[in-house]
Amino acid sequence: MKWKAIIFDRDGTLFDSLPVILRSFNYGIEPFTSKRPAPEEWFEAFGPAEPEVMGVFIAAENKAAAYDRFFQYYRDHFNEITLFPGMGELLKRIHDSGTRIALFTGAGRETAEYCLKQQNVLQYFDELVTGDSVTHPKPDPEGILKAMKALNVSSAETLVVGDAGADVIAGQRAGATSVLARWSGFIPPHDLPSKPDHTFTSVLAFEAFLFPQK
Repeated sequence: MKWKAIIFDRDGTLFDSLPVILRSFNYGIEPFTSKRPAPEEWFEAFGPAEPEVMGVFIAAENKAAAYDRFFQYYRDHFNEITLFPGMGELLKRIHDSGTRIALFTGAGRETAEYCLKQQNVLQYFDELVTGDSVTHPKPDPEGILKAMKALNVSSAETLVVGDAGADVIAGQRAGATSVLARWSGFIPPHDLPSKPDHTFTSVLAFEAFLFPQK
């Protein structure tokens, strides 16, 4: 394969998970505020790890308790979360080809590891960079640069894949090639305008790009 490393976003890219995540956030903050944020408000707050996302709507002293509720709901409803069709097989194929794989997600490490383990794909990842391990969330390139350093690859050898403009911008600011994943059929509200190097509307088309027939 042309690329020595591929850095994936999680939700909306690997996992069809956004409905459950939004319900988990709402369950998390429910005892601590009368406000019920609209989906657009949640998406606007996305970027840092879950406690900080909920902290936009609740007092700081309640973030830890809200996170416990969030993760409880997330675990209890994880059976509703799936990898996009073909993604598990693609991750294995990329891994078996020798290309290194990283995750850069705004989610915290606990939920990131949990979902990868539950879907039996954690073993394909060489590095996890999560929202609680960076100072500056996407579209800042900090997490991409951190992943590239851990994988010992250059920007020219790296492909960044995500479903939002913030993923594209973060990858491009790090000097990597960017892919906008549109196979969920969902465009995030408040999506940052971006000019990805490539856009794919199916996992199958993305796989054909990675492994062109000779």
